[in-house]
Amino acid sequence: MSNLKADKIARLSIFLFMVLAAPRRADALPEPEIKAAFIYRFTQFVTWPDDAFAGKDEPFIVATVGDASLSAALQHVMAGRVVNGRPIIIAHFASVDRIEHCHLLFVPASQQGTVPAILAKVGNAPVLSVGDGDAFMNQGGGVRLFVEDGRMKFELDPDVVTAARLKPGAQLMRVGQIYQK
Repeated sequence: MSNLKADKIARLSIFLFMVLAAPRRADALPEPEIKAAFIYRFTQFVTWPDDAFAGKDEPFIVATVGDASLSAALQHVMAGRVVNGRPIIIAHFASVDRIEHCHLLFVPASQQGTVPAILAKVGNAPVLSVGDGDAFMNQGGGVRLFVEDGRMKFELDPDVVTAARLKPGAQLMRVGQIYQK
């Protein structure tokens, strides 16, 4: 078995373990830590096009907009980790007009009213949009985190993700709920 295939199997196993062995109650771990772990796993099971990066040394940028409460959890979970050999940088944009280049953008429920403006600001850039507001998917988001039966889950819209020129992995598609428009 090739090293690449073994690595993919190992990452899938870890992801499935994380999802299936998640605590019965979402409050068993702090919710921001659980969300940050899911976000990190998304970076491992989505492929970004080469032109999403200015060069081979550009870091992978995970950002939040508005509410900064998830930033500390992202820093903790992603410290020292990489995405395809690129170090991860955590950024925070205080408002829509402050959004800059990033590869994954988390939009908290507190920004529900500005989701259309946020997604318009990102435009057709290869950015994975992740949110946790109830209407996030209806407003054009790519992936939504939510709690159901006391467990963190996610749904994704493959059309939105591929429109951003991203390739969701088959494993991600199998584990997540597919958004029905």
